[in-house]
Amino acid sequence: MKKKFKPFKLLAVLMAFLLIAQVPAAYASTLSDLKEENKMIQEKKDALKGSINEKSTEIKTIENKQDKLLTQIQTLDNEIKSTNQKMEQVASDINKTNNDISTLQKDIEALQFKIDQRNELLAERARAIQAGGSVDYLDVLLGANSFVDFIDRFSAVNTLMDADRQIMRDQKEDQKELEEQKLELEKKKTSLEEDKKKLEKLSATLDSQKKEKNSLIDELEAEQEKLASEKTVLEDEYYATLELSEDLKKQIQQEQERIAEIARQQEANKPSGGSNGGTPVISDGTWTRPAQGRFTSGYGYRNIGSGTRMHYGIDIANSVGTPVVAVADGVVSVAKPLSTFGNAIMITHSVNGKIVTSVYAHLNGFYVKPGDTVSKGQVIAPMGNTGRSTGPHLHLEIHEGPWKGNGVNAVNPLRYISL
Repeated sequence: MKKKFKPFKLLAVLMAFLLIAQVPAAYASTLSDLKEENKMIQEKKDALKGSINEKSTEIKTIENKQDKLLTQIQTLDNEIKSTNQKMEQVASDINKTNNDISTLQKDIEALQFKIDQRNELLAERARAIQAGGSVDYLDVLLGANSFVDFIDRFSAVNTLMDADRQIMRDQKEDQKELEEQKLELEKKKTSLEEDKKKLEKLSATLDSQKKEKNSLIDELEAEQEKLASEKTVLEDEYYATLELSEDLKKQIQQEQERIAEIARQQEANKPSGGSNGGTPVISDGTWTRPAQGRFTSGYGYRNIGSGTRMHYGIDIANSVGTPVVAVADGVVSVAKPLSTFGNAIMITHSVNGKIVTSVYAHLNGFYVKPGDTVSKGQVIAPMGNTGRSTGPHLHLEIHEGPWKGNGVNAVNPLRYISL
């Protein structure tokens, strides 16, 4: 006798079959969602990458603008140098004029004293004549007792008359010279005042040129920092998205493996698919360029392969051994290897009561030691390629105040030195 399926047993079998049939569909739905999410993330990545490329293009444009600004800064450096030379020349003229005035005043005093003395002599002579009556030189001659006496009297009269005439001539010439010297003195004083005004104008021009230079540097740094900062934000977001995308790829791969396993169980006989898998010219003023060579990198944000990073100094490239000099008078505080700086020297400067520290990195050796006093332009080391360096060059930093670590109180060295 055949057995009959009970209704509840038939219902259970149907439900089990439906559940088994729906498993691949559920996993397929999950896979579809993951693929859709991955697609959205990839689109976001592509958009971010496009933004990064666009920002890189903008940065390139800004770099061209920066090159122009650097050219303007170099031109201003030359104008500042020219103004300094003019100021030194005017100051030298003022010093010479002051010396000339001092000499003239002494000459005038000496000449005035001589004239006063002669006036006193002439006054005494006049008083003597007035007291004794006027002298008639003819009576003196006619009163001679003999020819020899006449000759003596004649000689004496001539001597007296010559002396009187010479005194009057000397007095007249000295008075004329006195007036000329007084006139020359006034001219010198006028010239001195003009030179002082000229010096004031040159000083104002110098201040204006320095202000314009600092303004250009501010503009340079602001533009560079703004774009580099925006690009850094985009890069951070891009790489975060990239990590997320890789994670999703792993999830998709795992999900595909699970679906394949279910398919193998349902179709035991169906084969599963595999997967295919050089010594610089010393500048005028307090500061000077630290080394001869090519200016290769400025202060500010720059691309260094692993992303955009802040560069806290300037780089000057040349061959190993090129002399590196102190940028200003100071005292050596550090002279030793310093991590990525390689061989490094730090010099502490005091300028008008303000402490400034200069840092020289990647040196090939040392010519000075801590505690040494150095002068502006003194050779302190040879240029090298030590530490984290991509080639022989000098990395120079300027810190306003004592050195407290990389990036702390660092300023653009171009605010102090000329290229």
